[in-house]
Amino acid sequence: MKIRLLISLFFASVWHLDAQVNDSTNTDYLRVYLDGAYNYQEYIKTEIPFVSYVRDRFEADLHLLIAGQITGSGGFDYTLFFLGQGKFAGKNDTLHYIANTNNTEDESRTGLVQIIKMGLLPYIAKLPGNLPISITYSGSEGEETKQEDDKWNSWVFSISSYVNANISSIFTSYNISGNLSANKVTDDWKIGIDAGANYNTDIFVLDDSTNYESFNNSTYSDITVVKSLNDHWSIGGEADYYTSTFSNYDANINISPAIEYNIFPYGESTTKLLTFFYKIGPEYSNYTDTTIFEKESEILLRNRLDVSLSMTQKWGSIAIGINGSNYFHDLSKNSAGCFTSLNWRITEGLTINGFFTVDFQQDQLNLPKGDLSEEEILLQISEQKSSFNFYTFFGISYTFGSIYNNVVNPRFEGGNYSFYF
Repeated sequence: MKIRLLISLFFASVWHLDAQVNDSTNTDYLRVYLDGAYNYQEYIKTEIPFVSYVRDRFEADLHLLIAGQITGSGGFDYTLFFLGQGKFAGKNDTLHYIANTNNTEDESRTGLVQIIKMGLLPYIAKLPGNLPISITYSGSEGEETKQEDDKWNSWVFSISSYVNANISSIFTSYNISGNLSANKVTDDWKIGIDAGANYNTDIFVLDDSTNYESFNNSTYSDITVVKSLNDHWSIGGEADYYTSTFSNYDANINISPAIEYNIFPYGESTTKLLTFFYKIGPEYSNYTDTTIFEKESEILLRNRLDVSLSMTQKWGSIAIGINGSNYFHDLSKNSAGCFTSLNWRITEGLTINGFFTVDFQQDQLNLPKGDLSEEEILLQISEQKSSFNFYTFFGISYTFGSIYNNVVNPRFEGGNYSFYF
């Protein structure tokens, strides 16, 4: 009886507390559906408590869609779409916030919140009732904002190196990698230079006297130059150098002039892109071992076409792409592939997301002659013949209950946060 009484009191207390929380929800506030900036959402809700956040976009007065792109300096350009719904239908606005590459996490999220607050004010001002909101200005009177001179002329450089080790009594793995990059991005030009190397060693203890060692090493460098012609056309070229023990290359070099056409203006790239990309050029290959076609080295002409569509809208996002390439000396030596990524909020609480990619390849000219050992096959030491590769995942979720989710409560989470946009 005592146990039953304690259980009854416990659930009665929880019900009472839950009723108190629900009673505290102010339905007179602006109802906002926050979409995007997922790694900052709890912070945004904490710092902007004067709106009601709803988890169903169809119940919102305002759909706040936050999209973003990496800037030329390695920072992040957030585009904030304030999309009015219901009584605010047709009242839309767009703001930008750029997080500098040297910003700390706190500086980036603080700046983003300030822009969100400014974007919310025109909608809040139209609500009946008076909210205790004040507006302050922290600048000096008559102050002017000036663009500082850029001594680097838009160039951004990066150097990185990584060392990984995984050691146990039966297995040891070492990995060393490094990368150098230089990038310049302006409205007229996009230049990227990248180089790096990766060295990996795995040691397997088979018994007290026998070890098996495998090595997988590669180096690479590439240069991309793009010139903007107008809102839809771009021209440029790519040059690549690559070596790989896995792919049987002592050297693989290709130089390819390229052109791209975007159906939509590039200025709308945060929400929609539909591009046609084509490149063509010579490819030189010097193979580590003689190939299955009895080649030690060769120069061939190759081309590639990519068509891709990506959209971010109120209902979710979608990306679709198809590609194909071939060698001119033998048109049967070709490859083709496609991919689709979808995140679709169908209706209240119901979301479907999925991804698939498939590649068909008949152009593995680099495969080494001879048979692979069982160890080489199982450990993926050398590239093998494969006519296709397919990968997919699919998920569906349904959430129901209260549409209001203003409260942030991090108790018992132990700092286990995921950082993603």
